Amino acid sequence: MNKKVSIVLAGLAILILFGFANRDALRIRHLLTNRNIPDKPEAKEIVKTVERAYDIEAEALYTFDLQKFPSVFINDPRFPVTSGTLRTVRELTDNPTLESAGWLDYKIAYYSWVGRATFNSEAVHKKAKDENRELTPDERKSLVDSKGRMAPARAEDPIRHRQLIFMSVNPKDDIATVILDDGPTTIELTVVLVDKHWYIAGLKGISIHP
Repeated sequence: MNKKVSIVLAGLAILILFGFANRDALRIRHLLTNRNIPDKPEAKEIVKTVERAYDIEAEALYTFDLQKFPSVFINDPRFPVTSGTLRTVRELTDNPTLESAGWLDYKIAYYSWVGRATFNSEAVHKKAKDENRELTPDERKSLVDSKGRMAPARAEDPIRHRQLIFMSVNPKDDIATVILDDGPTTIELTVVLVDKHWYIAGLKGISIHP
């Protein structure tokens, strides 16, 4: 074992000894010694696509500009969204007869709804503030849609602050599976190669972190 590796392992031991949560230590270990990502060009391109997708989503939560979404997300007929997600797309787009949808459809539908809800919330609160009063019952009601959903607060900046830990990247021909710890959750992404570019075509939740 060389000196640099010894120093890294000693540092990890100290972090754990001084009370770092097991999961935090695990995240650090993956950062330093992850061997589950193949040292291949396609794996590196897949990682770049996923990183860029998170950057684009972070920016969209601030600007609500969705023009970059098709550069990282795609509708692939091999990977339609689940019935529950399809129901959500129908609700968010007010299109109850929609028969199928892909991951890009879902992302566009969700962020479009968030944008509309956020603009409405900001306008309602601004009007009440300008008039130096509390929100009326009707104004409060307008902040929630028919399913009880309320827009999250607009992001404070367009920068991604989540650290992504790639647990594994497994490309096979034109399809890859990525296991990813993005902070709040561990997820499995389906990534596909189309016209020499990798796109995220689906997502499956694995766990929610406490």
